[in-house]
Amino acid sequence: MKIQIGNKSVRFEANALFPVKYKALTDRDIFKDMKEIEKLANITAETMDQFNIDVLFDIAYTLAWFADRSIGERDEWLLSFDEFNIYEVLPQITGLLADSLATKKNIPVAAAQKKKKKKQKN
Repeated sequence: MKIQIGNKSVRFEANALFPVKYKALTDRDIFKDMKEIEKLANITAETMDQFNIDVLFDIAYTLAWFADRSIGERDEWLLSFDEFNIYEVLPQITGLLADSLATKKNIPVAAAQKKKKKKQKN
């Protein structure tokens, strides 16, 4: 996925390793941070200081890192933009993030092969 941020076109990718890499980079759990992001819908000027904006930038950075591992450290990457409105970027990358965190039923290969053989016999 590519998103225009300021004067740059930025690629974002995610995969099953996202939670592990996010934890390694930030020393925080992505699932706890996602709960914090859910609270953004009800945020007010009075409660804004209770939210850590780094969470949003860390998520964007980690997704960008998966697409291009040469982007450097987070702060260096952020400084490379002439403007970076995280509130415009976040809605665009949340689908990608959700897909990487979703789990699907995993059927072991041997069980799947047995089911296929049964169907072929019938």
